[in-house]
Amino acid sequence: MVTYISNLPHAILQRIIWFFVRTLLSTYRIEVLGTEFRDQAKLMSPTKSFIFAVWHEQVVSVMSGHANTEPYLALSSRSKDGDYAAFVSKKLGFTPVRGSSKKKNKDKGGKEAIQIYVTKMHAGFSGGITVDGPKGPRQVCKVGVALIAKETGAPILPVVGIASRYWEFNSWDRFKFPKPFAKIKLKYGEPILVSADADAIEIENICAHVSQVLKQLELSLQTNTEKIHA
Repeated sequence: MVTYISNLPHAILQRIIWFFVRTLLSTYRIEVLGTEFRDQAKLMSPTKSFIFAVWHEQVVSVMSGHANTEPYLALSSRSKDGDYAAFVSKKLGFTPVRGSSKKKNKDKGGKEAIQIYVTKMHAGFSGGITVDGPKGPRQVCKVGVALIAKETGAPILPVVGIASRYWEFNSWDRFKFPKPFAKIKLKYGEPILVSADADAIEIENICAHVSQVLKQLELSLQTNTEKIHA
């Protein structure tokens, strides 16, 4: 009973956040470009799975464009903030996988989360990775997405999401949250395969290529945008 009462404000806040997100989402106008690359990515994997490569700052725009389409995997931490993210992502039709990076040399479930992620991809799920997350540096792809692609045989599918109007936060990634009635353009790039015998140098080169492709896709969509710093 005590646990239920202590968790009640937490549960109420989750639902308030979900109501806010759902209301905002209903106002967005979403346009998707390059869907032939998404179809191509499915054909490149024996399980028809692939891995979205996304900048951390654009995760809201990209998730908005994929909400309630397929049960895509979504990584979230085991923190209180991760509870909110997992609750909302599940409401949006995603499949949350929980885990965090190391803190003070103590694993917070990150390895277990990646193992679950890989197992689900072998079962045919696709998912997304914020390739420069969780702490940056901004717009520098880390090796995680390439290692998962190597392990699963699933191609990496670069995707960007640019909102016509958004709030920009004063954070390491300049996190962007689309404003009400924004038009969001999603654009896929050509899928990238990672061979099962790729060595460390090849992995680094693939990550550099992912960073380059994402920046090129972003530049191709950056037209008239309005931002408000939060």
